[in-house]
Amino acid sequence: MLFRSFDRVLGGGFVPGSAVLLGGDPGIGKSTLLLQALAALADGGANVLYASSEESAHQVRLRAERLQGSDGPARNAHLWVLSETSLARVLEQARRVQPTVLVVDSIQLVHRADVDAVPGSASQLRRCALDLVAFAKSSGCVVVIVGHVTKDGLLAGPRLLEHLVDVVLSFEGDRHHAHRAVRAIKNRFGSTFEVGLFRSEE
Repeated sequence: MLFRSFDRVLGGGFVPGSAVLLGGDPGIGKSTLLLQALAALADGGANVLYASSEESAHQVRLRAERLQGSDGPARNAHLWVLSETSLARVLEQARRVQPTVLVVDSIQLVHRADVDAVPGSASQLRRCALDLVAFAKSSGCVVVIVGHVTKDGLLAGPRLLEHLVDVVLSFEGDRHHAHRAVRAIKNRFGSTFEVGLFRSEE
């Protein structure tokens, strides 16, 4: 199964109430991987919410249809898609949907209106990440936070995010080649020695 490798890297799958940070180069396929993972969960009857701050809901739907055809995740009643940059509205929708997994893609463009700083700044990242971690702990929902990697190979905006979450995953590979690898840099629930290999066919 496609996501056995992903589950193995996580230490056996998503842990309820956990916060996961997934980092990788822009365009490497983070959104595609997560959308497929959510579709697999939704196929099993779990409510899942994909909140994109970078693409419109229509763009996400087109991506889903490219991945699995018109009967793929875009038509799954358990897979909810939200295009939003306001963290308050993302969390409001999450409370309504009560998802098993919430993906926020990406943290760099999400913001809190009461923080006097631009999205992607250290203060915005810290406050938004803290709110998402608190939501995970209070609701039992798994929250996956997507972060881009800088040219220096660091998670954009701060390593401070790495200390706030339970799991830090790195999605690596060359965008000009099909193979990708997911490995855990930090994992409170399992080993950091597992590597998951994937082949991109999008």
